Amino acid sequence: MKGFRQGGLPQEEYTEVGKDIEEGIAAAKILVNAGYDALNVDAGTYDSWYWNHPPMYFEDGMYREFGRILKKEVDVPIILAGRMDDPDMAVEALKDCCDIISYGRPLLADAEFAEKVRTGRTDEIRPCLGCHEGCLGRIANGPICCAVNPACGREEIYGITAACTKKTVLVIGGGVAGLETARVCALRGHSVILCEKSDQLGGNLIPGGVPHFKRYDRKLISYYKRQLELLKVDVRYHHEVTPDTIDSYHADVIVCASGSTPRHMEVEGPLPVASADEVLLGQKNISGNVVIIGGGLVGCETGIWLTQQGSHVTVVEIADEILGGAGALPHMNHFMLEDLITYHRIDVHTKSSVVKSSDEGVVISTPQGEKLLPADGIITSIGYIANNRIYEELKDMDIPVYNIGDSNRVHNIMYAIWDAYELARNI
Repeated sequence: MKGFRQGGLPQEEYTEVGKDIEEGIAAAKILVNAGYDALNVDAGTYDSWYWNHPPMYFEDGMYREFGRILKKEVDVPIILAGRMDDPDMAVEALKDCCDIISYGRPLLADAEFAEKVRTGRTDEIRPCLGCHEGCLGRIANGPICCAVNPACGREEIYGITAACTKKTVLVIGGGVAGLETARVCALRGHSVILCEKSDQLGGNLIPGGVPHFKRYDRKLISYYKRQLELLKVDVRYHHEVTPDTIDSYHADVIVCASGSTPRHMEVEGPLPVASADEVLLGQKNISGNVVIIGGGLVGCETGIWLTQQGSHVTVVEIADEILGGAGALPHMNHFMLEDLITYHRIDVHTKSSVVKSSDEGVVISTPQGEKLLPADGIITSIGYIANNRIYEELKDMDIPVYNIGDSNRVHNIMYAIWDAYELARNI
């Protein structure tokens, strides 16, 4: 920690004002002399909460150096945690950083994590995203669960059982809701056809997983691809379902999971405008001095990603606070994002809106009046709109037609997966 209620970021240069490494070593030696048989290496306090419960914005294995230091100082086994999700990295750490790897959230995401590592099935591990949405983000108000594993903590009453009647299930859309529906339906014995109109599975996780710090979003897509392959789900790419072709699938049940698309807005003036998705996917290039309209999670993460590539970013948010305000995100993720925004010198204007652009930059309206921001381009990040057209076209068929995920209600990954699991285990 670098100050009262101020955590220090891993890449940041600061003076440690809390317990430092030397004090930690001294405490460890006292404990060993008192008879302790092993020591668990950890970091963080309530003042630097994201070190205790590291979000995705950390690199993997962020406690390894602490373990390496302590191993040289004491002669009892060292236990190490801290985003050790990569099995190869964890095995390597056993050489000089620790003697035992401990896992918490990865076991919530996949209780078979250790067995899959032991048997060489690491491509079948369901990854922890570091999002805290299902676990520590809920702990004050409800039981711990997991964003990517809806049955976590209630496996006995909410597990997957074989279907009484085997059916042909048509899933429209290859985002996370469609992927989870296909996985669970196939596990229950149904014959599943999944149609994706593009050449990739993942939906909004594809642009969302572009920044390095969102790499576990990409791993989640890889997990689903492998599961559908093992379960022999019929995945059809470049395949758009229409009312004219629907009868050709001979489906008993249809699940529409057609996702959502970014909201667009026009900005008067000459500067280029693109959505965050378009920039993340490389479809449009907005760099240099960048103004981002919208200070939600996508806007702020896109801003951090751009600053890591050398751009200067200003976020303009119409609400009183960015990131949805207190409580919208789990605390540790919220705190670290705010600190990253400060560290990367991202300018933030709340209670403000963009008026127009000019050759000199972007004019914004603030509580203090209009202000000109130097800018080379504008990125919009103002939410998503449900793609429910195919559901509306098919909903009156004589067979059950369901609408799930963002095409039903725009939300986050957790609710897309949870809704899909709930539906699929009841088909």
